[in-house]
Amino acid sequence: MLSYGEAANVLADLIDELPDEIFRELNGGVMLMEEAKTEEDGSVTLGTYFVNNLGRYVELYYGSFTELYGETEDERFRERLKKTLHHELTHHVESMAGDRSLERWDERQAELCGFNGIEVHSILFTDDDCSALAPAAEAIFNANRAGYAAAVSVSSAAVGKACAEINLKAAKVCAGLGADISRMRPVRVSRELMEKYDVVLCMTAGQAELLSQQYQDLDDRIMCLAMEDIEPPSLPLGWKRCIARLNDAVLTVIDELNILED
Repeated sequence: MLSYGEAANVLADLIDELPDEIFRELNGGVMLMEEAKTEEDGSVTLGTYFVNNLGRYVELYYGSFTELYGETEDERFRERLKKTLHHELTHHVESMAGDRSLERWDERQAELCGFNGIEVHSILFTDDDCSALAPAAEAIFNANRAGYAAAVSVSSAAVGKACAEINLKAAKVCAGLGADISRMRPVRVSRELMEKYDVVLCMTAGQAELLSQQYQDLDDRIMCLAMEDIEPPSLPLGWKRCIARLNDAVLTVIDELNILED
């Protein structure tokens, strides 16, 4: 686990990686607070963007990171610190532009906290053809399961026609993350399959909408994995970035499951 001083140095490096324009009028800067921050509902807050009489500034809470990620490897700790920094700076950029879309999304996420109130013991990941993204999500989850998430069963399926085989480019990138999808066999979504899982996490809003129309009585368990659609890249070289984004989304699901159980 990174010490407070080490985390502060990592944060300084992450800030240096970003363009100066992002920090325009962020007169209070970015501060790493030693304490943890917990909301009234018991949820742990990693960071906050403030606009008040003191100005505009970001606080990240080292104690919160250690509470959630204290047992993880340093690199994952760094990844979560980076993601939280970027998230809070997005609030700042949108605030400067008069755009509240992320703020509204955060509010909506708070309303949906707990996967719409569903007690999650199983998750079905879906994509268009089950040749890459959904199997990758399943494998990444299995490679990183911990805490309460360790007992959650996961699988993957295609919303459309299932591909005959796994995408080799995606499989290679996943292997580098310790997630083996090479031996998986794509299958198609069916009512019987969906009824076996508490939550169905789709890669895109379009897939979620299609499933909701086909299985209206199961609509409450159909959701999107991430805020924005996760789709296959147009070029083979794009798989590394695509899987990295998928990896981040799946790790967030694992974190949320553990937080909710706590």
